[in-house]
Amino acid sequence: MARSWRIGEREYQYVKQALDGGFPGSTDVNFTARLEETFAKRFDCRYAISHCNGTATIHSALASAGIEVDDEVIVPPLTFASTSLAVLHQNAVPIFADIDPQTFNIDPESIRQRITPRTKAIITVALYGLSPDMDPIMKLAAEHDLVVIEDAAQCFLGQYKGRTVGSIGHFGSFSFQNSKHITCGEGGMVTTNDREYADRVAQFASLGFGLVKAGAGKSLIDKRAIVHPSFKRHTSFGFNYRMGDLSAAVALAQLERLEDFVEWRTKSATALDQVVRDCSWLQPQHVPEDCLHSYWAYVVKLDTDNDAVTWDHFYDKYVELGGNGFYGAWSLTYLEPIFQDGTIGTKYESGICPVAERIQPQLMQFKTNLGNQEAINRQADILAETIRFFD
Repeated sequence: MARSWRIGEREYQYVKQALDGGFPGSTDVNFTARLEETFAKRFDCRYAISHCNGTATIHSALASAGIEVDDEVIVPPLTFASTSLAVLHQNAVPIFADIDPQTFNIDPESIRQRITPRTKAIITVALYGLSPDMDPIMKLAAEHDLVVIEDAAQCFLGQYKGRTVGSIGHFGSFSFQNSKHITCGEGGMVTTNDREYADRVAQFASLGFGLVKAGAGKSLIDKRAIVHPSFKRHTSFGFNYRMGDLSAAVALAQLERLEDFVEWRTKSATALDQVVRDCSWLQPQHVPEDCLHSYWAYVVKLDTDNDAVTWDHFYDKYVELGGNGFYGAWSLTYLEPIFQDGTIGTKYESGICPVAERIQPQLMQFKTNLGNQEAINRQADILAETIRFFD
């Protein structure tokens, strides 16, 4: 019997197997290798390399792509700040491109305007579970010899023109943090189709151990060699970003149930969307016909020209009527204090991305991890009642 809609018996069974096996190295039980192999196949990539979290994944990708000090990396301003913080971890410079006013995703034309001789990479974000317009972004990258990292932390099984999000760029980055489609508390995964990139990621995430290879499953280090005093381990610089086998056991169990998790979130978003579609002053995130949304959250933009309702009034009424509440969009990254006060060495000013600055205060992010039809129906009914109150 499942313990909850998110954590079932399989997670407990796999954790017990990991504990009983004594962790990799002492037995053949290796959930990390199983997770990586299964993930790569499910996300249409040749390689998947597990990490301790979804910020480390972006850092590993940047390092493996050869991003160096003061290189410029183009990023969206409207997302969780870790996307840009990972750029700072590599001592590179985040350059913020504006967003599309309908999809709220990074705008390819704004990316084009930000490219300079110092630009080395682009990080896209599949915001709320919706892919950006990747074809023009990949075209720009090819024209200027740039690396593209897809931050797909919020997008599991989303698609762009029939392709799986996270398999389109040079790297994909996924998060298993506890709000995501699948979780092991904290964790992440890098995907790529390039063997050299994959090995670099695996080594960077393993303290620069030269004999670590992506997809190897078991250590390539001969046990007789490793005990010898002449053995050399570190052939490159790296961090300890590895995922533990207990986390991998939980993540694998979750991955094997991924379709169910995405289905429930889609059901939640669909129910909310049916309510919002009849409201003239709430604009849902636009989903192009050639994209498949995976709905980490269901997001609408409040029309601030409607004097009858404000963000605060809507939130208070929704909660008063029994709603779970919702989140406002994150403050634009470059408007966060550490990006404004010179803490990171560069001071960013307001006005960089006027579309994002206009839209961010208007967004309402509704939860989709409800897990049963009764809860979904209740939240949709409460949302409808809230809208009627202000109409």
